[in-house]
Amino acid sequence: MRLLPPLDDAAKVKPTHDLVKGKGGYSLHALETLLRDCEDQPVWRDMADLCCAYYDGSQLSAQQEYEYKKNKLDPRVTNLIGRVVNGVLGQEAKSRRDPRLEPDDDAFADVADVLNVRLKEAQRETCADMAVSNGYGGQVKAGVGWVEVSRDADPFNYPYRVIDIHRDEMWWDWRAKRIDLSDARWLCRRQWKDLDEVVASMPEHREALENSLNNWSNWLMDDAGTEEMLKGQNPWYVTDRAFKVSRAEWIDGGRRRVRMYEVWYRVPAEVVVMRVGHRWIPLDEQNLTHIEAVSRGLVKLKRVVTLQVRRAIFAGPYRLLDEATTKRRFPYIPFMAFRADKDNTPYGLVHGMIAPQDEYNERRMRIQWMLKAQQLMVDRDALDPEYNNIEDIAATLMRPDMVAVLNPNRRNANGMQFRNDFQLQKEQFEMMQDAKGNVQDVPGIYSAQLGDAPTGVTSGIAINSLVEQGIVAMGELNDNYSHARRLVYDTLVDLIAEDHATRDMQVQIGAGQTRRTVVLNTKDPKSGQAINVVKDAQVTTGLAEVPATPAYMMQMSVLMSDMIRALAGTPQAGLLIPAWVENTSAFGSSRKMLADDMRRMSGLPVSGDRQTAQAWQEQQQKQAAEQAQLAQMAAKAELEAKSAKTLLDVSKARLTNAQTAQALVQADSLANDPDEQALIDESIKEAMAA
Repeated sequence: MRLLPPLDDAAKVKPTHDLVKGKGGYSLHALETLLRDCEDQPVWRDMADLCCAYYDGSQLSAQQEYEYKKNKLDPRVTNLIGRVVNGVLGQEAKSRRDPRLEPDDDAFADVADVLNVRLKEAQRETCADMAVSNGYGGQVKAGVGWVEVSRDADPFNYPYRVIDIHRDEMWWDWRAKRIDLSDARWLCRRQWKDLDEVVASMPEHREALENSLNNWSNWLMDDAGTEEMLKGQNPWYVTDRAFKVSRAEWIDGGRRRVRMYEVWYRVPAEVVVMRVGHRWIPLDEQNLTHIEAVSRGLVKLKRVVTLQVRRAIFAGPYRLLDEATTKRRFPYIPFMAFRADKDNTPYGLVHGMIAPQDEYNERRMRIQWMLKAQQLMVDRDALDPEYNNIEDIAATLMRPDMVAVLNPNRRNANGMQFRNDFQLQKEQFEMMQDAKGNVQDVPGIYSAQLGDAPTGVTSGIAINSLVEQGIVAMGELNDNYSHARRLVYDTLVDLIAEDHATRDMQVQIGAGQTRRTVVLNTKDPKSGQAINVVKDAQVTTGLAEVPATPAYMMQMSVLMSDMIRALAGTPQAGLLIPAWVENTSAFGSSRKMLADDMRRMSGLPVSGDRQTAQAWQEQQQKQAAEQAQLAQMAAKAELEAKSAKTLLDVSKARLTNAQTAQALVQADSLANDPDEQALIDESIKEAMAA
């Protein structure tokens, strides 16, 4: 693959803060120009932070808290959003699906079996389901969540990692149109790293990183150098650079941290591809199969322009690394709920719940104020000014130990009165309840989904209809989630496939008697044809999801029980019973062994044993052929019997006609020649012989 240079006149000049050795990739100026879109992005993070704060219960602004304290009220909120959002997140955990690879061609069935085993292991060891669930949480609350699928640099950890990333760490190409950002030119993650960790992984940049923390004081000959010396010798005093971030935003001198930027970007590149079946794949000059196919003229070559994915590492404005990768997608998968039509800003379900939640809190605040409000009606001469005045009474009005010294010479004995005659209007209460209902109605979530059936709805069909309607209302949200989740496991499969590209690699799969060895990336010794080539296997895009939740398994167990009961005593029941035992959780961890024993007793192949299954299939085909042959012979015999019966009926009919003719002739021959009788007898014998 040959990288096409960018259209940049400044690419010939290498800035002083570019520490990448060698050639390759974009120039620092061209890359910073590509990333300059960060400055023009809409302000959406404040709204995302507000949505998450409302979910957490932090729903009062500074002005509202001031009003509470001014009126001597306790700042309280009733978090209606949290309950609704938790119900949506609980539905995702309950209906979670288990990914499974399905080959597009039976020739790659063994490859799919190997990748399925490794994918299941990676899903368990990386806690991928938890990372995906957290990404879905960010999608529902803030509008976007992120999940990283990459390799773990620590050799003592599991080779792969799947973790959720906070949205504040991620920046992306705002001009991307697709929901999965597959058409984005760049994507950036920024995070704080301790300096010792960065130096340990990149010791060649130790001096530059340490000097950046102390403002290059060690690098200068005179620590008390003038400003002109700093401008002339300090690389950070570059006035035309695109990195316009203040030093305090990427340097933490107290903790000795530096903000790292990981940039993934796509650049145009030329590549030679060859046609294999219905696909174009890159020509690998190290692959003997590709070289042999080209030498024999079996494939068609073509030079095309594609986009190469590259990875760059920055420490502040320093570029420390820029390398090419073989990836086709970025390792960061976005979980986006909805995007605004005007500026493509992401938003989630909480975005529409804020207004009714604020209205509900305001009504509650009003009611709380009405319950505690006191009005003081006092005459001018009601208090004794020697001991207290009106300000003292107003300050202690709500206290239970309030003391008021009255004027004994007041004109009106009832000159001081406390009143609390506020009444809650019916409209106020109705609007508060309406706001409470809008918190669920705005995102389209019904009470039946949260376990609370509406008043008057008692029919199970009606409740199920409401639940189904709520699921339909969140169809777009869950559709985007399913697509992002599929990309997570598809990216994980890509990493697994890279680690299974060794030639003649032997992998053992299965357990017990079904354990077998699969040889990957090998050749057929007879035909010399390549088999089980992981790189060319069409399985990475065939992710089929199978439900694996307890509710689904219970429903399937009930369905299987009904089917077995209906087919009792038939051969079909022998096939269904082991499958039901293997899928139900009633038999514990030994259910697979019990199901295999039942299959062996019935003469059926156990699950995962391809050789036995193939032999059993051949036996079934042989038996089917024999039964078809017997059926054909039986049909032929039946046809012959019918033909014989027809001939017998014809003979009987001829005999009956001859006997009838004999009787008539005998009756007429009483008066005729006696030799006529001999002719009649001879005719009857001929009829019987026929």
